[in-house]
Amino acid sequence: MKMLKVKSLFVNYGAVEALKNISLHIKEKEFVALIGSNGAGKTSLLNAIMGIVKPKDGEVIFNDKNITGFPPERKVKEKIALVLEGRRVFANMTVLENIEVGAFTSDNKNFIKRLKFIYDIFPVLKERSWQPAGMLSGGEQQMLAIARALISEPKLLLMDEPSMGLAPLVIKDVYEKLLILKETGLTIFLVEQNAAAALKYADRGYVLENGKIVLQGKSKELLEDNEIKRAYLGKEYKEKWER
Repeated sequence: MKMLKVKSLFVNYGAVEALKNISLHIKEKEFVALIGSNGAGKTSLLNAIMGIVKPKDGEVIFNDKNITGFPPERKVKEKIALVLEGRRVFANMTVLENIEVGAFTSDNKNFIKRLKFIYDIFPVLKERSWQPAGMLSGGEQQMLAIARALISEPKLLLMDEPSMGLAPLVIKDVYEKLLILKETGLTIFLVEQNAAAALKYADRGYVLENGKIVLQGKSKELLEDNEIKRAYLGKEYKEKWER
């Protein structure tokens, strides 16, 4: 079943076309990555799906319901959650208080159940639940940002640049946690500049350039594509490709 369908989506900022005729889909319990360079339009796509920006044209269909015009809080109630770029935790609030911020759709009984689920996956957050979030490392703050999204019990988790500013070992840890979440039945759609990390863990991928999807396929196929290697997978690939 296709959980999310984006159909012919256009997003403009004034006269600037940020997204041009974007169509993609994500199946239930699938882990999909959208890769692209800075300024390609990745965040604009997530914001359009989430209702933070209004598309000029096109549709966002979630579980066969047209949710294009829904505001963000309505989309959270429809069981979509977004982890923003840069984590954006509330540094002076405790870890637990940060998680509680995302729980406005939960009753108390369900909150306790979800909190246990989150602490089972991210035990470090349980250990530090009463510490200010600003005292956490970058990787721990990313896990807290994910936890804050998870407390609303989403069916679809959207993530914006989860590896940004993190060391390679921390990135690996974050992505392995995402795989655990996928195994629990969560559907994941993330956007990344770090193509190597995203495609290593995702089932499928899309490539976005200048507001357009230029390539799509299984992650393994994209990782083996010479053009992807040249453009996104580092200097050593570029030198080999251009020799």
